[in-house]
Amino acid sequence: MTSKVLVVGSGIIGLRTARELLRRQIRVSLVSPKHPLHPSTCSMGAGGLWMPFHCDDTRTDRWSFETLSELNSLSSNSSSGDLVEVLPAVAFHRNEDKSSDIPAWATDAKAKSLSFRQLHIDDLYEESKSRKFRLPRKEVMVGAGYSHAWLFHTPIIDAPKMLMHMLEEIEAHQYTDHVDVETNKYYTTIEEMLDEAKALGCDGLVNCTGMGSKQLCNDDSLIGARGVLLHYDRASCVWRDEQDRESTEKRAESLQDSVILIEDPPFGSETMP
Repeated sequence: MTSKVLVVGSGIIGLRTARELLRRQIRVSLVSPKHPLHPSTCSMGAGGLWMPFHCDDTRTDRWSFETLSELNSLSSNSSSGDLVEVLPAVAFHRNEDKSSDIPAWATDAKAKSLSFRQLHIDDLYEESKSRKFRLPRKEVMVGAGYSHAWLFHTPIIDAPKMLMHMLEEIEAHQYTDHVDVETNKYYTTIEEMLDEAKALGCDGLVNCTGMGSKQLCNDDSLIGARGVLLHYDRASCVWRDEQDRESTEKRAESLQDSVILIEDPPFGSETMP
């Protein structure tokens, strides 16, 4: 049985891998060229929304619900601080009848906590009034052709805080032998990683380098993606339909934030959501 493992990479996958090994009482060394909060890392810029999305691998169903269960536990645990919060998520659609397109995960018994519903746009806005959560102006969405929506309540992760929470847990664990997440060293081959593992006394190696594996493993099936994550101060940012600061502050006190998801045109598409 493996007694000590070198984990390479300190994004969310690397940190979670190290954490799971430690929970199984396997000693861990963790190395990474950049700190988890370095702006170049993918995990630092993750939006942190729980929602199975465009994945045809059936194994992800089990993984997704295991994750959902853990995130729900974190959101209800006061000692976890504000790592996770549960917010209304609204996915707008144009077609009148998309009942056949309701995702399989939404109807699974393990998704009960999501309270998933498909609503006509009129019912959605009535729901937002009674439940007091924010939505774009109804006339804008109707004018763009959106006729109904999915409404569910999903965990949202504060990615930078979660990364630091996991790193601090790893650093403090009794089975952690070595942590250096700012080596500024990039491996060019798997053999270099194996040599590093031997030098640190490890008899196991887990490669969590993300897109770095494209070169390390000569894996051309890995394709990078790009996205834009804009940061706003949720307490003070002005919504388009709010004309003055006083209105913004009043709404901030009375309305809950929501997550808006759109893939149908004109505001979104499969290639530009």
